[in-house]
Amino acid sequence: MWQTKAIMLIEIWERLRGYDKWVQTEAKVESSQVEETVHSTRYGIVYSYASGDILIWTDRQGEKQYADFSVPEDSPLYQLVGGETVTIRYDPAKPERFYFRELMKTRVHTLFQRTIASLIFIGIFLLLSWFSWVTRK
Repeated sequence: MWQTKAIMLIEIWERLRGYDKWVQTEAKVESSQVEETVHSTRYGIVYSYASGDILIWTDRQGEKQYADFSVPEDSPLYQLVGGETVTIRYDPAKPERFYFRELMKTRVHTLFQRTIASLIFIGIFLLLSWFSWVTRK
């Protein structure tokens, strides 16, 4: 049930942004490379991974368009490999601009995770501050 509501919200978003009027086409994943990022923490070195992908599609004028994007390792798009095709929409007025629904879902999911983590961190900080203030009295 929540997935149906999520799809409805995405479709409303697409209509509000005008993506539903853009040209739908198939884009090919030209290349896909795993990007490793090293993070130093007080507990040691931590690695995170992302996939850097390049999409290619042909616009109505027959010109090839390229776009790149990166997704974290927990995204379903992380599994894309060169040669696969995906459905996108591109702006007919500016064919280099594209909209990829699955990429939008990944970005919203990542933003949601970061927001929740930030709220938890702020909540813990406020709770510890309150305990500190209460115990001083």
